[in-house]
Amino acid sequence: MQKYYLGVDGGNSKTDYLLYTIEGEYVDVHRADTCSHERFDDGYDAMERIMMEQLSVILERNNISVRDIAAAGFGLAGADLPVQVAELKKRVEAIGFACYGLSNDGILGVKAASKNGVGLCVVNGSGTVAVGIDETGSILQIGGVGPLSGDFAGGGYIRNQIISALYAYHCRCGEGSSMFGPVMGLLGADPDDMLTLVSDYDLLRKHMIEIIQEGAKAAIGGDALACRIFDGVGESIGQSAAGCIRRLSFNGYGAPGNPIDIVQVGSIWYKVPYEGMNASFLKTVQDLSGKCCRVVKLDAPAAVGGVLWAKEIADGGMVAAGYRDKVLNSAATVFNTM
Repeated sequence: MQKYYLGVDGGNSKTDYLLYTIEGEYVDVHRADTCSHERFDDGYDAMERIMMEQLSVILERNNISVRDIAAAGFGLAGADLPVQVAELKKRVEAIGFACYGLSNDGILGVKAASKNGVGLCVVNGSGTVAVGIDETGSILQIGGVGPLSGDFAGGGYIRNQIISALYAYHCRCGEGSSMFGPVMGLLGADPDDMLTLVSDYDLLRKHMIEIIQEGAKAAIGGDALACRIFDGVGESIGQSAAGCIRRLSFNGYGAPGNPIDIVQVGSIWYKVPYEGMNASFLKTVQDLSGKCCRVVKLDAPAAVGGVLWAKEIADGGMVAAGYRDKVLNSAATVFNTM
């Protein structure tokens, strides 16, 4: 009977279920809303119920059951603390999975983009986190739970920095910036009513990307304040990445001829064209870790990392290059049409 590998990318906004045969042939994909326990009032109960409902769509469509899944790789938002991971594993097992891997969704970036399955994934999207896997298979997460863990990156943080600086300029004798005029125009803001602006969370949430893009334009133009905001984001993520490297075992990696792969995932890396942020990131991580690193962009969907992780778990070893390329190429083709 045919067996399958399943990759699940469960983010805070959407979930992708990607199904392949164990021979590496694409079968199907199902994109659904988030299944993150952090987004629901009934938490883990909702996560289990919603994942079962979403999973049943792709399984029933292909006339198979969970018993036909040889292995699965789950990258789930909210799998940050050991207690969260333990509870999520319990829920996944209740659904019927026995052979699987489960970690923060940042793990999928490494599994998808690093050819040897070793390296780091640094997320700079709506939020931020650094996840590493070393040559022993050990997994370590740095950050991802808020400002107290140094999460000074991500879309929400950058927007808040820009708006805070805008408020400081108008109300607290703060530094000026070329980004302020365009941002004020974008938001239809009145300089005499800045308290209303900084209290209008719906407005600021709605225009988050546009606010960030105006900040990036100013940084590209050399605006000192805008540059400091984005350079600071790169430095902050670099500190998390360096800490991850130093706490894991990369003894065979980090020389110029064999750099550590660092996979960048998230909309901010892709939608902010200010190169200073990337330069600040790479300089920080290499200076603090003492290792040579190579930045890798993830061109394939993150869920493909779950499929490759599933095969790695099932086989008990590294995925062959030919199999990896076959899966990556077919997944990229499918997702480009979605």
